Amino acid sequence: MSAAQEGFELPTPGPEDQAKSLQLIEWFVERMALGPIPFADYMAGVLYHPQYGYYGSGQVAFGAGGDFITAPERSRFFTQGIAYEWRQAREERLHDQILEIGAGSGRLAIDLLEILGEEDRLPSEYIILEISPALAERQAENLQQALPPEVFARVRWIDDWSALDWQGGVVIANEVLDAMPVERFRWVPGQPATAERLLVDFGGERFTWQSAAPDTDMQQAIEAINQRIGRPIVSPRGPVMAEYNPDLARWLAQMATALAGGESWVYLFDYGSHTADIYRADRDEGTLKCHYRHLAHEDPFVYPGLQDITAWVDFQAVEQAARTAGFEIDGERSQAQWLLGTDVPQRVEERLLARPNLTDQARLAQEFRELVMPSEMGERFRVMRLRIGD
Repeated sequence: MSAAQEGFELPTPGPEDQAKSLQLIEWFVERMALGPIPFADYMAGVLYHPQYGYYGSGQVAFGAGGDFITAPERSRFFTQGIAYEWRQAREERLHDQILEIGAGSGRLAIDLLEILGEEDRLPSEYIILEISPALAERQAENLQQALPPEVFARVRWIDDWSALDWQGGVVIANEVLDAMPVERFRWVPGQPATAERLLVDFGGERFTWQSAAPDTDMQQAIEAINQRIGRPIVSPRGPVMAEYNPDLARWLAQMATALAGGESWVYLFDYGSHTADIYRADRDEGTLKCHYRHLAHEDPFVYPGLQDITAWVDFQAVEQAARTAGFEIDGERSQAQWLLGTDVPQRVEERLLARPNLTDQARLAQEFRELVMPSEMGERFRVMRLRIGD
C-alpha cells in the first residue's frame, strides 16, 4: 500500500481504514486465484464493493474536508443553473418529476429543493437513484436535517432503474459517467493493431499490470475510437495507456427504457473532452486520475477502497451511444458556456449588489469564477443535454 509518487507522499490512512483496505485486497486476491482480472472489474470492486468499496461502503468524503469538491459543493450558483433549466422544462410543459442519478452528499438536492421551494416551483417528486446503501442513508440524513418535512416527503430513493415510476421531467447526472468502471489498454494512438489489454494481478505486495491480447469487445471499442478520431496521428513517443467505458451503451439503453413514461430532458455534467483530445499521443498515462484528500495522482493500486478513481468522459462516445439508445442530442458545451447561457450571471450580480461587505463580494465572485474560468472548472467540465419521449 505504498503511497509514494512523483516526489510526494499521500497522507497515511488511520488504522481502521488500513484494515478495511487490506480486507478488500484479500477479497481481490481470492478472485485472482485463477489469473488476472480486467481493470474494469478491479475498478468496480474498489469503488462499489458494498462493504469495502469507496462509494459502496460510504468511504467517500465530499467537500473541503474530503477527497474532492464537486460543483454543487463549490457554489450554489451551479444549482441555480439547474433551477433555470427546470423552469424552462416546466414552461415546455414537461411533467414535474426530477431524477438525480448518484446524489453524492445530497448537496445538490438540498440546494435545488430550497431554491425551487422559494419560487413555489417544487417538483411533485424528487427521485434519487443511488446504488450505494451507505450513501443513500447519508443523503437521507442530510436532506431530512436541511429540508422542511413537507419538502423532504417529496424525496424518494431507488437503487435500480426497474424501480423508477417515471412520467417525465428533468434528469440530472453530475459526475456520474467519470466514476463508471473503465477498461485500460496500451497502444500507439491511431494504430489499433498495436493494442494490448491491461489486466490486474497481485504481485505479492501490491497489484500489478499484466498485458494480454484484446478480446473481441475491446477490439471493437478501439476500432470505434480510431474511427471517431478520424485523422492520422503522428506518434513518435511509442505506446501509451488509454481507457474506455465498456458499459456506456448498456447504461444509456437502460436509462432510455426507464424514461419511456414521458418526455424527459437529461443533463450530463462531467469532466472530459472529444475523442481526438482524450486519445492524444502525449497522454502517456491516459486520463485515469485518483483522488485522496484533495491530492491527485495516477496510481489506482494505492489504498484500494480508500481513494476515488475516475477517467475522462469521451463525449463523442456518449453522443454516439445515446443516439443508438434512442435519445436526441440537444447539444454539448463547456460548463462555462452553459452557465453563462442561463440567468446565473444576473443572479450573481444581484447577490453582489445585495452584499455591501467587500469580503462577501469577493467570496461570491470567486465562487462564480471557479465555475466558469478555463483554469478552473469552466472548460474541463462539460454539459450534454439529451431528450427522449414525446
